[in-house]
Amino acid sequence: MPTDSYYQSDLAWVHHAGYAQHVEMVGPGIVQLLRDAGLGSGARVLDVGCGSGLLARTLRAERFAVLGVDASPAMIELARRYEPSAQFEVVRLPTRKPPAMDGALPTCDAVVSTGHVLNYLDTRAEVAHALGELARAVRPGGLLAIDLMTERFCKRPGLGPVHAKVRDDWAIVTRFSRPEPYRFDRAITVFRREGGGLEGGGLEGGGLWRRSDEHHRNVTFDPDEALGILRNNGVDASLRASFGEEALPDGLVVLSGTRLETIPTSRERN
Repeated sequence: MPTDSYYQSDLAWVHHAGYAQHVEMVGPGIVQLLRDAGLGSGARVLDVGCGSGLLARTLRAERFAVLGVDASPAMIELARRYEPSAQFEVVRLPTRKPPAMDGALPTCDAVVSTGHVLNYLDTRAEVAHALGELARAVRPGGLLAIDLMTERFCKRPGLGPVHAKVRDDWAIVTRFSRPEPYRFDRAITVFRREGGGLEGGGLEGGGLWRRSDEHHRNVTFDPDEALGILRNNGVDASLRASFGEEALPDGLVVLSGTRLETIPTSRERN
């Protein structure tokens, strides 16, 4: 399944209405990383895999200029309604276009991403290519901070085969599987009462329900390999347990660093 078929309208809405707590948890740490990098009001931040604009709203409240990109048109539609002061575009990674070319990622003061977005790409080769593109989108002296799913994420204790959540206007059931090495798949079924709005309100008393199904393929990625790609593309990256003081699930790691003024040559990297 290609990445841009993920998060159709019902699942996008349920993700927005029922899973905002992750962005609420990581948002303060991302803001602090931006501040620690010397970025002030008006700095341009590229929010990769922006979803419904939850992180964009946090960043806009801190007076950053935000461009959010996501492969899901349904997510971008939600984001434009939820945080109209930010700019949002449908973009599928990797773009395979060099910087400054039409359709490539724009150069920004910072690139941030949460929700292990790159792991939704189709292959590990695409993840590697996208890592290089994100690194090259950061201006010299700017910040990159993203999270990544590793193999350890799929082996953590307490990860059961099924996750379910039920609310008055929607329900979600997710079944997990490991079909092959470096793969972590989710079969997701959503039931949603027709008429629900952006903020989660639905019809009172009755109303028709509809079902939608999606199959999400994630590919895990080695953090040391990811660090090597970022460094080879000019970002002095290091591994972190989290963006800030929040506790991420075991096996979900953060890669962050500053873009160097010049990219090291192969001899200098060795």
